[in-house]
Amino acid sequence: MLFLGDQVYADDTSDEMKAFIEQRRHPSEAPWYELQDYEEYAHLYRLAWDDPANRWLLSTLPSAMIFDDHDIRDDWNTSATWRAQMEATDWWHDRVVGGLASYWVHQHLGNLSPAERAADPLWQQVTAHDGPGELDLTAEVDALAERADQEPDSYRWSFCRDFDTQARLVVIDSRAARVLTPELRCMLEDAEMAWLDERMVGDVDHLIVGTSLPFLLAPALHHVEAFSEALAQGRLGRLFKPLGERARQGADLEHWAAFQDGFQKVGRMVVEVAAGERGRAPRTVTFLSGDVHHSYVALAEPDPASGRTAHSAIVQAVCSPIRNPLPRVMRAATALAAYGRTRPTGRLLGGRVPRSPLRWRLPQGPRYDNNLAVLELRETELHMAWSRGVTDGAPDRPTLEQVASVDVPFRE
Repeated sequence: MLFLGDQVYADDTSDEMKAFIEQRRHPSEAPWYELQDYEEYAHLYRLAWDDPANRWLLSTLPSAMIFDDHDIRDDWNTSATWRAQMEATDWWHDRVVGGLASYWVHQHLGNLSPAERAADPLWQQVTAHDGPGELDLTAEVDALAERADQEPDSYRWSFCRDFDTQARLVVIDSRAARVLTPELRCMLEDAEMAWLDERMVGDVDHLIVGTSLPFLLAPALHHVEAFSEALAQGRLGRLFKPLGERARQGADLEHWAAFQDGFQKVGRMVVEVAAGERGRAPRTVTFLSGDVHHSYVALAEPDPASGRTAHSAIVQAVCSPIRNPLPRVMRAATALAAYGRTRPTGRLLGGRVPRSPLRWRLPQGPRYDNNLAVLELRETELHMAWSRGVTDGAPDRPTLEQVASVDVPFRE
C-alpha cells in the first residue's frame, strides 16, 4: 500500500480533534482549531489509525508513505513569500516542528529498510536503551525536525525500495526539500536531486516513482503553472511579478510544472532512462501521485526534438482516493484541461518557459470518485484499475466496484 500524502489534515480538523484541542487550549487564539504541537499531532494519528479496519490494513499489508502539504499546512512551501508569512507568526515554529517530528515517528521510520533504520542515529538510541525507565527523546526529535525544516539537506525524507530486478520504487519528498529562492525555484535541493539522479536508472523491469504531486498534470494545467512561474520570476517583466505570486498562492499553482528547474531535470532523467542511456531500459517508467482530488492517466513520449526513442512506456497514474470533492467549476476546468497534448509552451512565450523534455496526453480521466487504485505488473502489460466503495444501504459492509481500468502494453 502506497500512501502519497495528506495522511492527516493538520489544518482542517474533525469534531473529535476539535474536542481534544478545546481540552488543552482556547481555540479562539492562533492556531485556532488547527494543530499546535507534537501532542496534538500524536492524538490526530491515534484518531486516524485507531479505526479497526485501518489497524487491520496497516498490520496486514506492507506500506510506504510520504507527506504532502496538509500533513503540515495547505500550500506548505509554495514559495519564499508563503514561507516568510508563516515564519512571521508566533505559532508556526511549534507547528512545523511538531508535524515533522510526529511524521518521523508515525510514518517515516516504517519507510526505511532494516539497514537504513539501524543506521539512523536517533533509532540507535531507541534500540540501545535498556532502562531504567522510559527513554525521552523529545529534545532530540524536535531538534531533527527543526533542522530538517531550516536546512533541507540535513535530513532526507525521500526513500527507495528495490524488489530484486523486477521493480524499483523511488518515493520523492516534493515538499520539504524545495528550493524557494525566487530567482531559481526547484522542487528538490541539490543534494536531493543528486540522490534521485543516482536512482533514476534502468536494469530493472519497472521503475516506479512515487511523488505526492503529479509530475505530469493535464496539458493545459501544466502550461498555466509554467506560465505562472515565469510571471512570478519576472521573466515577462517586473510589473507582473506580484501578479504571478498572487496567482501562485491563490490558485494553488505549485506542482512540478511551477518549479520548472526541477521538472526539466527529472524529465531529462526519465527520457534518458527510457532511451536505454542509463542501463537497460525498463519496461515502464511510471509516476504514481495523488493530491489533485481527481484521478487520471497520462502517457508520455520524449520530445521529438530530442531525437530519442523511448523503449519504455512512460506513464503518470493519479489517484486521489479519499478526498474533498472538487467544486463544479473546478471539475469543468480540469476536464477541459485534459484535452489535447502538451506543446512547447516556450515557443509561444519567446523561450521564457523552457521546452519540455516530454510530450503527453490523457487517455483516461479525469474521474472524481473516491477511489482506490491498484497497479499490477503483468507478463506483457501494466494493468491499472480504479475502484470506488459501494454500500447499497449497508454502510458496515461496503464492497468495491471498479470504475475504470487502463492496460499499457510493454514495448519490445
